[in-house]
Amino acid sequence: MISVKKFYISIFSIFCFVFMNAQNKIPFGVVKAEEGYAMVRVHKDDYRKIIDKIRMKTGDVFIYVKPAPGETEWIWIKYPEKDDTEKLFVRYDSITKEGMVNKNRVVFVDQLPHFTPSKSKNGKSLIFTDDTNSKIPGNQRTKVIIDVYPSYAKIKKQEKDANGYFTKIDKVKPWGVGKELPEDLTEIKSIRVQQPGRGSVFVREAIKNLFQPTMNFNNVGVAAIDNDHIFLYMINGSGENRYTTIWTIKQGKVESQIIFKNPE
Repeated sequence: MISVKKFYISIFSIFCFVFMNAQNKIPFGVVKAEEGYAMVRVHKDDYRKIIDKIRMKTGDVFIYVKPAPGETEWIWIKYPEKDDTEKLFVRYDSITKEGMVNKNRVVFVDQLPHFTPSKSKNGKSLIFTDDTNSKIPGNQRTKVIIDVYPSYAKIKKQEKDANGYFTKIDKVKPWGVGKELPEDLTEIKSIRVQQPGRGSVFVREAIKNLFQPTMNFNNVGVAAIDNDHIFLYMINGSGENRYTTIWTIKQGKVESQIIFKNPE
């Protein structure tokens, strides 16, 4: 298979957000097809020249770019290239594939049923509850809980580039910070999924070094196709350090994450 030229999200985030008005907040979409999959037509140079077809499964996340040139039933998307090796969790901070997919086989995350947001009494946790079925007792409804607390990044090992920007904190790329760590620095300490008969706490790799998480419900939400496919998205940080991320929760456990920088 011929690979499409690699585009890093930091470069194309501008293009993504030009089209955010098509969706209220975020440029993410997911495959939602009765057949359980959608075919992505992959091109090279000429939009009409198909060089490959990629099968995306229901629940796979992509980034919407624009309507496919010259097409009425197709949209142009970017999406991560999946490793054939089975992994419990993977974080994608670059996008290596692009192509077009039939709009009837996908849905934008903003258009999916959303969970009801609330905050804990101490104000440090964001709680999202699935209230879409009023017949389910409150204590049996699916919940996603985000715990936000002060960060101890200042006492961890730090690495910077030649321009003074943080490249690693505790050996992992940081998000939401630039050259300095503010006194009131916060980070995501845990994300918990509660579902009847199953649930989990996000693995550390899925939340590590996510600084300055939003506490504004205009910038965070949880949506679902069904109980097996839940999506948590956040727009965090501010100014030149703002970033956007989305997690895929499959059968109660975090499966993958897409994350990229998008300065204000």
